[in-house]
Amino acid sequence: MERLLARLERRFGRHAPGNLTYALVAAQVGGLVLGLAAPDKLALLSFDIDAILAGEVWRLVTWLAIPPSLSPFWALFSLYWLYLIGTSLESEWGAFKFLVYWLVGIVGTIGAAALAHAQASNTVFLMTLFLAFATLWPDYEIRVFFVLPVKVKWLAYIDAALLVQYVFARDGWAMLLPLAGVANYLLFFGTVLWDRVRGFGRRASRAGARSRMRDATADSTHPSQRRCAICGASNADPLVELRVCDCERCGGVRRDLCLPHMRNH
Repeated sequence: MERLLARLERRFGRHAPGNLTYALVAAQVGGLVLGLAAPDKLALLSFDIDAILAGEVWRLVTWLAIPPSLSPFWALFSLYWLYLIGTSLESEWGAFKFLVYWLVGIVGTIGAAALAHAQASNTVFLMTLFLAFATLWPDYEIRVFFVLPVKVKWLAYIDAALLVQYVFARDGWAMLLPLAGVANYLLFFGTVLWDRVRGFGRRASRAGARSRMRDATADSTHPSQRRCAICGASNADPLVELRVCDCERCGGVRRDLCLPHMRNH
C-alpha cells in the first residue's frame, strides 16, 4: 500500500489540494449557522439517494457539512478537535495521502448508502479521522471535561466498540454503511493492526515460555526437601546442614541427620 501511494503521489501529488481540514471546518461552521438559524433547513444538506436522483446533487457532498451537535459549545469543541486532528494528519502524511484517505472514506460511505438506499452520516467518516490520529499518536493526552487526562488510544477503543455496535444495529445492506465508512482506515492501517495482533500473540507466547522456564529452573535449583531422622529439622532452613549416615548405631540403614545429631547420636 505504501509503495502504491508513493508511486501515485509522484505522478499526481502536485495536483492534490492542501488544507482540506480548513474546508471541512468552514463547511461545518456554515452547517452550524444554518442549523441554529433554521433547523428545519438542515435536512437539505443530508445525503438522500432519492433526492439526489431527483436532481438535488449537492447532497453528494453537503452531508459532510452537518455538524455533530447544534449546541454551540459542543459544536465549537468538536470543530477545534477536528481542526487539530486533520491538520496533524495532513502534516504527517502530506496533502496527497490525506486526500486519498478522504476520498476512500467518502466514496465508500456514498457507495454503501446508495446500495442500501439509506441516508449517509458523516459520523463514521469523522471517527476514522480520529482513529487514524490515535493510531499514529496513541499516547497523546487530552483532558476530558478539561480536567481528566486521558490518552487518545483509550478513546479510540471506545470508538471501535461504537463502530461494531453500529454494524450490528443495522439490517441487510445497511450493515455495509459503517464497514464502508472505515474502509479508508483499514486500507491505511490494516497491516499495522495485524502486526500488532501478531505482536500480542508473540509476546504472550514468550511470556508463557519464560514462565515455564522459571518453573523448571525453580524445580532444578530446589531439590526435594530432606529432614533429620531424629529432630525433623529440614534442609529448607539455610542454617540446617544434613548428612547421610549409615553407621552401626543406625543399624546400617542410610538416613539423614543434622550435624548436631550426626556427632552425638
